Amino acid sequence: MVDAERIESLSAVLIRSPDPARLAAFYRDGLGLPLVAEEHGAGAHFGCELGDVHFAIHPGDPGTGAGPVRFALWVFDLATYVAGLQRTGIECLYPIERLGEGSWVTAVRDPDGNEVELTQMSDAWIRHLAERRRAGADVIARLSAEP
Repeated sequence: MVDAERIESLSAVLIRSPDPARLAAFYRDGLGLPLVAEEHGAGAHFGCELGDVHFAIHPGDPGTGAGPVRFALWVFDLATYVAGLQRTGIECLYPIERLGEGSWVTAVRDPDGNEVELTQMSDAWIRHLAERRRAGADVIARLSAEP
């Protein structure tokens, strides 16, 4: 158990595809996800928010590296969390690095070889999610809007 900091939320589901535009079209036009072209952190990709979770399709070969699907877990203080992991013998795959303005990311590998991202999201991202909630774009807002 890591002390002084804990996982707060699932922050992202990320898919790698050799043809991200084709895959984005399936999820956007076929399944109705509100995907838009984005460019930040990891470069050009397609993304949207599903509740408080970022869903993204990135370019890449799904058969190598992290695998085609990975997820990210959110902590409020990534440096403290990583220090706690290191005390338990869990090492990060790479040093903490910037993920857009004010957000940070690193990753670990689980015992089955899956890459799990660990993120600290910026206050701007939290304000973005709060605005989506005020606009009725998440499950909590929908629940509170019911009679």
